[in-house]
Amino acid sequence: MTKQNKAKELISEDMLLFKKINKGDYEAITLLFKKYYKDLCNFGKTYETNIHVIEEKVADVFIALWDNKNKLNEINNPKSYLYVIVKNNLRKITTTHHVDTIRINNHFKTPSIEDEIIIKEQMEINKNIITNILDDIPKRTRQVFELSRIDGFKYKEISELLEISPKTVENHMGLALKYINKSMSKYKNK
Repeated sequence: MTKQNKAKELISEDMLLFKKINKGDYEAITLLFKKYYKDLCNFGKTYETNIHVIEEKVADVFIALWDNKNKLNEINNPKSYLYVIVKNNLRKITTTHHVDTIRINNHFKTPSIEDEIIIKEQMEINKNIITNILDDIPKRTRQVFELSRIDGFKYKEISELLEISPKTVENHMGLALKYINKSMSKYKNK
C-alpha cells in the first residue's frame, strides 16, 4: 500500500468516525479518543509544559466535539481539525498567561479607547481583504497557507497533518504568497 493510499484510508476511517459521532454514536467518540488522545497530548507539549493542563485541554476537545457533533459533517480532515483545535486551545492559555505576566510586571501599556477602535477597524479591513484574496486561491493551497500563517504550524507539521511532503507544503506556500502579493498590490492601488 502506498503512503498516499494509507493516508486516504486513515482520513476515511476518521471521516467514518466523525459521521458516526454526528449521528450520536458514543462508541465512535470513544474510539476517536483512544486513537488520538496520547498523540494530541504529546503534540500539546510543544505549546504548554504543564501536562495536567495539556491533558485537560485535550479532553476538552473531545467534549466539545460531542457537544457540537451536529457540525462535524463540515470537517474534511478530522486529524488536522483535532490538532488545530488543541493547538489553538493551548495557545490561548499561553497568550493569556503572557499578558497577565506583563500586566503584573507593570510593562503593559493600555491603549486608549480611540486607539483600540482604530486598531480593530484596521484589523477588520485587513481580515476582509485577506479573506477575499484567500477565496480565490485553490483549496489545498489555501489550507496550507492557513495552517502556516493563521494557525502557526511549521512546514514539517503541516506535511504530517496533511500527509504530504514538506516540499509540497513549500510549493503551496510559494503559490499562496505570490497570489497574495499580487492581489495585495491591486488593493493598495485602489
